[in-house]
Amino acid sequence: MPRTDGKKIVGVAVAGIVGMVGFAQIYLPYIADRDKIRGLFEEDDIPAGARLEIESILKKEREQAAKEEAQKMPVIEEKQPVAAGSMWTNLRGGGK
Repeated sequence: MPRTDGKKIVGVAVAGIVGMVGFAQIYLPYIADRDKIRGLFEEDDIPAGARLEIESILKKEREQAAKEEAQKMPVIEEKQPVAAGSMWTNLRGGGK
């Protein structure tokens, strides 16, 4: 195995790193479709029936959430006043 100069190895490694960073900074955000890379793309041709079904499900979920929000009433608990004294006594729960 021939000897390789350390400067050449470091140069190749730096060039590779700079190349990958350049690729990641230029190609990925501006050229590649990021949603397709992540697998989050949606089909453009959703059938009308499926679209109506999805909309009805979302509408039911919104109505259900609105009902639950209306039924939920905040419970206000009255706290008993803490007796004046040492801060450490109040933290322990003694306070009296």
